[in-house]
Amino acid sequence: MKKFISIISIMLFSLMAMSQSNVYLKINHKLGTSAFAFNSNQVNDLGDKLNVTRLQYYVTPYSITHDGGTVTLLNNVILVDAGLATYDSLGNFGITTIEKITFAIGVDSSLNHLDPSLASGALAPKSPSMHWGWSPGYRFIAYEGKAGTTNPPTQTYELHALGDHNYHYITITTAGTTDANGKVIELNADYLKGLNDINVASGLLEHGETVNTSRIIDNFKNHVFTSIEGNPSVGINFKDKSTFSLSIFPNPIVDGSSVTFTTSELLENSQLIITDIQGKRIVKRLLTNEKTIINNLSSGTYVVSIFQGGKYVTSRKMIVTNNQ
Repeated sequence: MKKFISIISIMLFSLMAMSQSNVYLKINHKLGTSAFAFNSNQVNDLGDKLNVTRLQYYVTPYSITHDGGTVTLLNNVILVDAGLATYDSLGNFGITTIEKITFAIGVDSSLNHLDPSLASGALAPKSPSMHWGWSPGYRFIAYEGKAGTTNPPTQTYELHALGDHNYHYITITTAGTTDANGKVIELNADYLKGLNDINVASGLLEHGETVNTSRIIDNFKNHVFTSIEGNPSVGINFKDKSTFSLSIFPNPIVDGSSVTFTTSELLENSQLIITDIQGKRIVKRLLTNEKTIINNLSSGTYVVSIFQGGKYVTSRKMIVTNNQ
C-alpha cells in the first residue's frame, strides 16, 4: 500500500512539474516594416525625415492571462534598448495556454522615486542615465535622433518622457509561441509610430511630463506594439475615483474571523492590498469579483487599498480586535 501511494505521489509530482513552464518576453524591434537600425533614414506620419540614435524605455510586466481567464501576476522591470535583442524571463509558471499579457511603459510609482544607487538590475544606474532625479524619477522613454528636410537629416531631437501620471497599462491578446527554452510572448514594436503626430523636422528638445513627451507615451500605449499574430495593443481606461466605493463588513472585526470587502464595481486589472500601520504589505489579492472574503487576520490597525493597474483608486481603515 505504501509503495502504491509513493508511486501515485511521484506521478502527481511529475504532472505538476510538467505543467510548469518558463515564460519569456520577446520584442522584435522595428522601424515600419524594416528591422530597427540606428541612423537608418526614415519618415514619420507627418512626412518628417528622421533617424534614431538612442531609444531606451522601461517595460513593467503586470500579468499574464491564461488557461480560460486565470491571471498570474508578474514582478519584473525590464530596460529595453532597441539596439539590443529583447528576450527576458518573466518566470516559471503553471501555464498551458497563454491568452494575453498586460504591461506598462515606465516604472511604477512605488519604485520610481527610489535611490537608483541602491537599486539593482534594470533600475540600477545606467550610462547614459535613465534616471532624471528623485522627484521626477526615471525616464520612461528616451528617444533621440536627427530630423529635418535633408537626407541625412541634421536637426537634433530628444524626447525624454517621465512622470507617474504617464504610467499607463497596455493589454495585448496573444497565444504566444514556443521555443527550446519554453513559452514566449512575442511582440512586434514599430518605433516609427512612437513619433506619430510629433513634429521633429525642425529639431525638438523636450524632457518632461507634458505635451510631446506625454504624446509619445500615448503612442507607445496605443500604436507601437502588436502581438506576433498582429493583434493591437489596448490601453486600459482607469476608473474615475469619485464614482467608486469600497466597503468593509464587519469593521471592526475580531481576529481570526472573516471580513468581506465589497467594491461598487469590478475594475479591470485591479488589486486589493492590505498594509499594517508600518506600511508592511499583509495581503495582495487580484480582484475577480465585487466581493472578496479574507480570513484569519491578526489583531491590529490596517489600511485597505484598491489599485487599478498599479494606480491608487481608494482606501479604507480597518481595525481587527483581539478575541480575548
